[in-house]
Amino acid sequence: MKNRTKRIFVVALVIVACALVSELIVSEPVLNKGVVVGMGVDQTETGSIEVTIQIAVAGESSAPGAPNRYAVVSGEASTLIGAMEKISRITAYKPAYFHCHILVLGERLVTEGVKDVVTQLFAEDSVMDDVAILAAKGSAKETLERSVSVQGAASIYLQQLNKINSTTGGHPTTTLKSFATEFETEGYTPFLPWVEAVPVPQAVGGADTGGDEQNYAFDCSKTVLFDEEGHGTLVGEEVTAAIGLTGQADGILLPIKTEDGFMDVFVKKSLEWWHIEKSGKVTLYPLYFVKVIATDLAESPMDLPDEFVEKHVETYVQNTVKESYALGESLGLDPFSVKGKYYKKYGVKNKIEKCEFDLKVKVKIGDA
Repeated sequence: MKNRTKRIFVVALVIVACALVSELIVSEPVLNKGVVVGMGVDQTETGSIEVTIQIAVAGESSAPGAPNRYAVVSGEASTLIGAMEKISRITAYKPAYFHCHILVLGERLVTEGVKDVVTQLFAEDSVMDDVAILAAKGSAKETLERSVSVQGAASIYLQQLNKINSTTGGHPTTTLKSFATEFETEGYTPFLPWVEAVPVPQAVGGADTGGDEQNYAFDCSKTVLFDEEGHGTLVGEEVTAAIGLTGQADGILLPIKTEDGFMDVFVKKSLEWWHIEKSGKVTLYPLYFVKVIATDLAESPMDLPDEFVEKHVETYVQNTVKESYALGESLGLDPFSVKGKYYKKYGVKNKIEKCEFDLKVKVKIGDA
């Protein structure tokens, strides 16, 4: 009996020892790393690269009114990798990017050209390929430094905004991999959601993030289109809607005005068929199921005749998509990457100067 008790005691000691050693092995690297939740890249006035990261601060309370749980750190150098390495020296530990789900590119970088930076980031093993990318008015650094009342960090807010926007705002989620790949794919026009900081009262959204700082929300209704060299051109909400309507978003909420009032309609694409001819004519045949969310045209959205809703949605879609395509042509850009779809089918050897784009829309009332 005594021998059995001793054996149990020894086994228990071994288990406890293993647990302690395991805790030390696991926690030591964590303590020596800063968990990055957001990243921003800017080009300075002198042409150097400034990288900004938002990191989670261990030990901070998340209770309402408590200090911010995140810190923002920047590093500047002549190259992207140099700026990232400088952050390591400033913080005294190597940033860990595996929890970084948002990448913000500053306005000056977007204007001057993002291709080289994006290519370098894509080749950098520490940054995940599926990180979502946004372009921002002003600098990426000040975007990440914004105080937000809804979340404890601008990065976390932008992650949530990106998810919501991809289902109801028209923008799909653009990742580092998809964005970098489109620069190398013939006929494609890469694009990014554009975010702008909007001042809001401190009381909105719950607890303040601390002090007397001005709180912000972010508007994400516009889009940036990029040429082959990576220079961005800002376009309006209509192009954002058109991108979503041509099959690059799961669903989209449209505010449709009529002569007598308005309808807020949620549109869900059910079927999409691109018909591409070798002559260069590209036709899109989408089928949309729509649901009226709100209206002042009747006491209830259910009271609106199906034919009335279908007609006005079809007209809105036709006008929005065709006008956006024409705007893109005037800028030398293509928000729907029509040429890219042509080359994907017929190969880049079949060079064409111009594609003829046509749209055949079908709308039905349904459970959108």
